[in-house]
Amino acid sequence: MFNRLIIVLVISTLIAACSNKKHHKVLVEEKEVNKITQTLYLSDVTFSKEVTDGKFKTDCAMLPVLRKSILDSSLSHSMNISSSNKIGNEQYELKVEYVNVVPHRWTFMAIRPSSNATIKASILKGDATLHTTTKLIGSAVAFGACDRLEKISIAEGRYISKWVSKFI
Repeated sequence: MFNRLIIVLVISTLIAACSNKKHHKVLVEEKEVNKITQTLYLSDVTFSKEVTDGKFKTDCAMLPVLRKSILDSSLSHSMNISSSNKIGNEQYELKVEYVNVVPHRWTFMAIRPSSNATIKASILKGDATLHTTTKLIGSAVAFGACDRLEKISIAEGRYISKWVSKFI
């Protein structure tokens, strides 16, 4: 039995060592990314038309928390993001809006409700959209709906800053 094992090992080593087959790397060209060399201006963060009216729009500080999170996270990523209400046609704009917000969501076997929010971020120059992303983040950690939604806003601000850092 031991002899057969040795013979198989020697034969397989010889076959592997004597093969002429060369494996060539296939290089796939990456899509060219438009790098932003100027200042990126953050416009007002808004709720889209699809977000239903709710008490969370007035009671929770989702929009200012998200704005602050984006600007604070951009500092840690060494990015030049500035806040502005008036953005020219030749300037880069970061447009952020909440597409969907669910303040109370019950799941199977849950002791308390959770929340989730979907955010859409776009980098624009003039009327042209250069890059877009959408992200759904949820939370079940805090007891109150506003606390959960504000934690989600902080996490989404970090996500947007990290996403934007790929283009700067």
